Amino acid sequence: MNQKIKIIFFLTLILISISSFSQPTPPENHGNNVNSAPSGGAPVGTGTGLLLALGSVYTSVKVYQSHKGDRG
Repeated sequence: MNQKIKIIFFLTLILISISSFSQPTPPENHGNNVNSAPSGGAPVGTGTGLLLALGSVYTSVKVYQSHKGDRG
């Protein structure tokens, strides 16, 4: 019974991976005669800084909690 479940799980993963395709590439001219870069990009720098700040706060809280438990 256990071997059948493993085979079914493996085949399901294979079928999902075969049926998953990436999105097609965008058109070359973006709707005009001049080939330009697509606009409307996300501000990556702000998100990265926010992620680093929140990660450092989370790490600081966890370190404080682990040292707080050692004192008692």
